[in-house]
Amino acid sequence: MYGKERWNLGDISSTAFHRRLFWLVLAVLTTSTLFLLSRTNSKISSFRPPSPEVHPVAVPPAKEPVKVPEPWRFDTHRDGLNYGLSDEQCDAAFPDIFQELTRARDHIIKSKGSITKEDVHVDRKEEYKGRQHGEFHVMIFDGQLYIIKEVPGEPDRSRGLAALANMYRALSSIPDPKSIPNIEFIFDIEDVAQDANHKPDRVRWTWARRTENPWFWVMPDFDGWAYPDDGVASYPQFREDVAELELGYRNGWDEKPSKLSWRGSLAVNTQLRGDLVAAAKGHNWSDVEAIDWHDRSNIMAMQDFCRYQYVAHTEGNSWSGRLRYLHNCDSVPVIHKLDYVAHYYPLLKSSGPQQNFVEVNRNWSDLSEKMEYLIQHPDLARHIAGESTRVFRDRYLTPAAEACYWRRMFKLWRSVMSFEPQSHRVAKDGKIVRRGVSWERFAFRQEKSFEHGFFEEDKTKYDEED
Repeated sequence: MYGKERWNLGDISSTAFHRRLFWLVLAVLTTSTLFLLSRTNSKISSFRPPSPEVHPVAVPPAKEPVKVPEPWRFDTHRDGLNYGLSDEQCDAAFPDIFQELTRARDHIIKSKGSITKEDVHVDRKEEYKGRQHGEFHVMIFDGQLYIIKEVPGEPDRSRGLAALANMYRALSSIPDPKSIPNIEFIFDIEDVAQDANHKPDRVRWTWARRTENPWFWVMPDFDGWAYPDDGVASYPQFREDVAELELGYRNGWDEKPSKLSWRGSLAVNTQLRGDLVAAAKGHNWSDVEAIDWHDRSNIMAMQDFCRYQYVAHTEGNSWSGRLRYLHNCDSVPVIHKLDYVAHYYPLLKSSGPQQNFVEVNRNWSDLSEKMEYLIQHPDLARHIAGESTRVFRDRYLTPAAEACYWRRMFKLWRSVMSFEPQSHRVAKDGKIVRRGVSWERFAFRQEKSFEHGFFEEDKTKYDEED
């Protein structure tokens, strides 16, 4: 029994032992496994793959924002004497100066279609009942200026020389004078470029035209080169003198005497000018006087008219070149109703917000009424003076504007010509000769006699063409 019980006890102990051994082994294995796992995880967590070799990347510099160039704008101080503005600049600066040219072109197209070779000849003596007009037959060929023929007239031929000099300057100031088309034309140097025997469709370049005459092409007058009176060296220099004079008035227009200034001879356009003197007589606002060329005590220098708030303008034998000079004053232009049109007259405005002159009756009958009104309304008068200087002095009557006008005149004239100018021709002796005299030589020898349109020494070389 004892032995059996012992055996049983032993069996139980053996079972418990195995159980303990099992759990012991399981604990060891578990611990080992956890240990191994922790080591593995530690290695994994501490593992870092090798870093690739890093090369610096070239970053382009930041681009500056593209600056869009501002459109070109005319500046009087910078560009007023620039005779070589491009066509685009001329259009941008002086969009309204070409009205008289486009009118003349459109009239030719509508009325006769084109300018023929027959239209371009100086008037023959038999075409005149009285004296023959002073005329120049001119050609531009390959960008150069030629005088084909000159016919003397009553006015001083210096008028023609001044016009030719202005043309030459407009031509030679651009980078490529050959861009100007080849043309031929006749210009008349008389004050009144009337028709030969009152021929209604006589085509000429002239200083001015009657308002009812659509055939004449109006060119800038010779006063754009220099004024014939003493004291004006040149138009550009006059502008400088006036600018200096105006700077002397610290308060501008308000500092000037509130008077209307005028000087002129009653021997020219007697009725018109006499009416002005009579209408202004006895008024406090008047500094209007007729001049006597034998008594020069009351003659004024051209720039001295700019010392007054108001300046009066009268036509002469036809137009008067004085007006362009008066427009350079910071003053109110007072102008009678005009019979003649100069090249920039379409820009004159007698009313509205852009009014730039005061228009009175041709006989000056309303002068007193309008002067009294202006003096009582200085703000209006100051505005008109400002518009005059803005439009004319500071833009459309600058030398730059005139050069643009000349070049546009050349091109629009060519647009209605029906023939091609020729640089050479066959002379009577059969030789091929160049037509005309270059401007350079013509100007250099202009003091020599000029018989039948040619220098004496050239008569055998250049036969008359007209």
